[in-house]
Amino acid sequence: MQETTTQTSTFDEVLGLEEQFYEDGFRQGYEDGVKAGRVEGRTFGLEKGFEKYVESGRLHGKSIIWANRMTGHQKLLDNADGEPGRTHVQDSAESSAVQPSQPFSLHAMPENQRLAKHLKVLHALAESESLSTENTEEAVSDFDDRLKRAQGKAKIIERIVGENQGDATAVAGTKNGAST
Repeated sequence: MQETTTQTSTFDEVLGLEEQFYEDGFRQGYEDGVKAGRVEGRTFGLEKGFEKYVESGRLHGKSIIWANRMTGHQKLLDNADGEPGRTHVQDSAESSAVQPSQPFSLHAMPENQRLAKHLKVLHALAESESLSTENTEEAVSDFDDRLKRAQGKAKIIERIVGENQGDATAVAGTKNGAST
């Protein structure tokens, strides 16, 4: 009789082994998934945050260039130090030891109060020093809202100035391997 109970308990152990392996595998997979999910989520968040910040910087740079092209409004934007007409970016002559033979210049834009107002708003919306980089719902929502409003202002300014988004499509074309 004892032989039957030993044989039954052996079969129970073998049958229970499958359930034990399943539970161990599930637990290990779950722990690995949680860990990988955190890493992947953080990486994805950093990538998206960087893309948004680059776009904000691009718009800020465009606002500075447009402001400096306006006739009669050369001192339209003031930097944080209070120096009128100066930007956070140094002039090319100051930042490089090699002087170009002919300086680059863009055509001046006509004086337009509406354009000046839009430029001031765009500059304020895209200014990186006032943008929050905290990882809270409110800060991210504010950043996204300001970025969308700045993109809208940039489109309005492009229409007033007569520029189109051709530069963005040219950059996108080179990213895809096509040359323009």
